[in-house]
Amino acid sequence: MGFVRIVGGSLGGRRLQVLDRGIRPTSERTREAIFDILGGGPVAGARVLDLYAGTGALGAEALSRGARTADFVEKDRAVARRLEESLRELGLAERVRVEVADLDRGALPASLESPWDLVFLDPPYQGDAGRRWVEAIARGAILGEGGILVYERRKGTEAPVPAGLTLLTDRTYGDTAVAFYRTDAPEGRSGQGGL
Repeated sequence: MGFVRIVGGSLGGRRLQVLDRGIRPTSERTREAIFDILGGGPVAGARVLDLYAGTGALGAEALSRGARTADFVEKDRAVARRLEESLRELGLAERVRVEVADLDRGALPASLESPWDLVFLDPPYQGDAGRRWVEAIARGAILGEGGILVYERRKGTEAPVPAGLTLLTDRTYGDTAVAFYRTDAPEGRSGQGGL
């Protein structure tokens, strides 16, 4: 059993307990950089979706920084149960939902209601789940208008840029690369400036 510390916001310094089951948590440095790039605008009051949640650190960090609600999707039942307990211990039970689902099958649990304002995608580095989910998010109604997708992947791998999403920036932190996308504005409407 280990811990992941929330970096900033109202829960800054609090910890999520993590099962040692091959989970690759997003480092504190990378999470801090992600939220520095996002700034407060896309996070404040947002509905958040954390795909391949694992520790739940990204979604919990968003809640700590003012997101309204967060839905977490995790394949491993024991990891999801521990995440649910950690979120309850942090006083977040009323603002979260943790669903157990195998995202490699290509669909979100039917119990979840889209769209979301901010989606975190942190799939296993092996395989092509990340590319497939970026493309699915670009095609579907997962992100609302002006919504932001944050996609974490192995350094040195390419960030796909499917129609429907604009790649805003792509950064590298150690062995991790992080791409930030925004949903394309409908024709005739200008997109929001910055992140």
